[in-house]
Amino acid sequence: MNIIRIFSATALPLTFSVTSSFAATMYVHDIGGNLATVETDSGAVSLIGNMGSVMTDIAFDPSGNLYGVTFTGLYSIDATNGSSSFIGNHAVSDANALVFGAGGTLYAAGATTTGLYSLDVGSAANTLLGDMGFASSGDLAFVGSDFYLSSTSGELVSVDLSNPSSSTAVGSFGVSDVFGIATDETSSLFAVAGTSIYSVDPVTGAATNGVSFAGQGLGVAYGQSFFAEAGADPSDDPSNDPPVVPLPASGLLLLAGLGSLVARKKFG
Repeated sequence: MNIIRIFSATALPLTFSVTSSFAATMYVHDIGGNLATVETDSGAVSLIGNMGSVMTDIAFDPSGNLYGVTFTGLYSIDATNGSSSFIGNHAVSDANALVFGAGGTLYAAGATTTGLYSLDVGSAANTLLGDMGFASSGDLAFVGSDFYLSSTSGELVSVDLSNPSSSTAVGSFGVSDVFGIATDETSSLFAVAGTSIYSVDPVTGAATNGVSFAGQGLGVAYGQSFFAEAGADPSDDPSNDPPVVPLPASGLLLLAGLGSLVARKKFG
């Protein structure tokens, strides 16, 4: 008797791993404090959980640890379930932008300040690095060694990290309410605005090719991050873990029967 043929014929909903072709997976958080992953090519959403606080931005460090910021505080976040832990108050005016550099420095900016800051991940204490001349609409991002800000004027800004006062506007997004920008592991720059994802040209600032993620349980995006944006190993991304399909009781009974058949064939 062919045991493989039994499994094919019964088509049981057994526990199995699901694989798919590559698509960049973005972590997005919304106006209600929900954390989710969104596929950049399709807009498909997988809800992770509620963070307990409404973050104004999130960022992964080079080791794959997730952090979030509110207007007043810095938090660590469990990327597998969304739970957050308060670290401390950062004293950055209306902080809404967060990103790690490849060296592990955490950078921040705010909606009512034009300063660029670094934050201590252990205490949340800030250090003013300089005045960019632009306030943040919601995010900072690296594209390779180039550093960018989404500004309250609706523009992509090139930030001079060595001399923030020399920062310059690149160009208009052409889309309102860009609250997040981030780069995937190929250094492609993306933005979120409302309930859509956009590709951003770092040369012109233009946000194009919108992909909607509306109607899937995730509200207006308040920010986003990619697991590998600061150099974490993409294979460690928890969103890569395959979904598990529960085995119903009927399947367990039939599987037990199959085990008995196998035992008889092997030993009898």
